[in-house]
Amino acid sequence: MITTRYQSGKTLSRPDSDAPMMDEVDTPSAATSLLEELISDFERIVADTIAQVEACPAKHDPTFEGYQELLAAVRSATSLEAALVKRAIALVVGKNPELSLINLERPLPVHQAAKVLFLRDDWARASMIRRDAEVITREYYRPDLLVVDRAQQHALLLDIKRTVSSYSPSAMVTLRSRMMASALVVREVLERKYDVPSVSRASIAIIDAAGGTRSEAEGILGLSDLDWLLRIDGAGHAIKHLRELYGAKIRAILQKHCETIMGQRHKGRSGEKPQSGFEEERSPTPGNEEQDEKLNPQAVDQLEEQDAIFDDIDGNAENSAGAHASASSLSPAFAVGVASRRTR
Repeated sequence: MITTRYQSGKTLSRPDSDAPMMDEVDTPSAATSLLEELISDFERIVADTIAQVEACPAKHDPTFEGYQELLAAVRSATSLEAALVKRAIALVVGKNPELSLINLERPLPVHQAAKVLFLRDDWARASMIRRDAEVITREYYRPDLLVVDRAQQHALLLDIKRTVSSYSPSAMVTLRSRMMASALVVREVLERKYDVPSVSRASIAIIDAAGGTRSEAEGILGLSDLDWLLRIDGAGHAIKHLRELYGAKIRAILQKHCETIMGQRHKGRSGEKPQSGFEEERSPTPGNEEQDEKLNPQAVDQLEEQDAIFDDIDGNAENSAGAHASASSLSPAFAVGVASRRTR
């Protein structure tokens, strides 16, 4: 039995910048139950992603000569992680019968006038912008996930980031304004093209899968916040477990590449059969027979610190501009804003 959380209120209010952090899951048994239901699916999608990482070809790079396989694995693993988290969250959404996952045929148009006003935090004027879904615009936005809560008459636009810290603050502000502007038309799109009940409000949320950045007022939330966003206890715990599964397998791949690289380096210097592991070997160096060529077991750690360079490449990669600012203004019939936590 999956425990769902119920929220009160039909409109969104601008959350405080010092909004409290999400409480721990109240019912550990519910979190365990959800994970047990999803574990086989999680293992399957992790295996699919790992296969893609292993199949990624290594390209010649004079800077990383001899380390191309390791570099290719790191780049592929980081670029695919956001898409993996997206697939996992979609599976979690399916566990709440009151939620519908909408697969948009086309991205949502971005009202430029509304985008400019959202950038300036002019919520009142932005809410009055005409919200015609057929507006002519050169800019569109497709959320990673569009979730409709039929019970709450609520549409939720989710943008999944592997780590928000790799984006500049200005990029996040821009992404958030684009999401808010496109949310103005989501009700009309849903009513015209999709068989879902009408919604009275729309919210946006940027999910930082790494958990390094969180601000309800700025629309940036962590994995733990999935519990109240989706009204499913244990949702965040399940996604964290998925990332642990994925991380363990990725580290095993990197370890294997490092051992191969170090073995080849040793073989090239001594002519001996390469040894596994990271044991230090003494090898005479011309002109200085007492100098050691010490292996560097921190090679993987150094590459992981370059995480920001190889950030997630998912459905919104070309639009990975971002979002930083606060919530919404209300109109009598429809409210748009960032997701804010409510009481049950």
